[in-house]
Amino acid sequence: MFKISVAITIIFLFLIRTALGQANKEFAVGYADSYDNLPTIYFKKATEQDYKKASAVNQLTHSIPIINGKNIIIPTGKGKIKLHKYNDSPDQPEGFRGWEYKGYFPILKSYALISHSVSEHLGFSDLVLIDSNSAVKNTIISVGDAAVELPIPSPSGRFLTYYYNYDYERNSCFIGLLKIQDGGNRKKGRLSELMSFQTKDWAVEDIRWLDDNSFIVKAYAMQGQGSQKKKQFIYFLTKLDTVVRQTD
Repeated sequence: MFKISVAITIIFLFLIRTALGQANKEFAVGYADSYDNLPTIYFKKATEQDYKKASAVNQLTHSIPIINGKNIIIPTGKGKIKLHKYNDSPDQPEGFRGWEYKGYFPILKSYALISHSVSEHLGFSDLVLIDSNSAVKNTIISVGDAAVELPIPSPSGRFLTYYYNYDYERNSCFIGLLKIQDGGNRKKGRLSELMSFQTKDWAVEDIRWLDDNSFIVKAYAMQGQGSQKKKQFIYFLTKLDTVVRQTD
């Protein structure tokens, strides 16, 4: 009887450790060298009318998180996660500054947050999606100092696109496309790089999905200087059918 009790205790402790290990898992996508070996997104010109026909539904819900003192409390299927709330006051030492809560993606079952840090008086940040079931953190690595813009899921949640407008290069941007795996891979996570695009001819104002295989970009080229600056809008469409078939 004693041996059975010990065995049950060992199994119980093993399950707890396994659960904690899963809850603490972290994955990262968006590295430049990963995209270098993948296809480039091909765009063709579109119209403002095409853009207006696309869905403008914001799939991010701006729910109010639980705040406990200096911490943000995130409920997950693995228990509550306590995250240090972002503090942007200037009189702080360098290093990690905390988390900024952005909202919740029901279709992704993920919370969206920005992690902030400072090094040599320069600010850095990354966008992180925390799975509300597994508590796994999926970081989308930025191509610049600041975090990428909030990602835009496709209608069925099969793909995720995001963009970054370069701060120090006018009319330039990066667009990344990620594939979302159901349930995820224990070694690689739910997200994986699929395609990317970058240009020095325009920046991104907005992205909308037409369906699960195509999205349209509302882009702009900034013209003029000082008070005379204005945005000239242009529109681009891409269809993913060919690449999706090749990678499925």
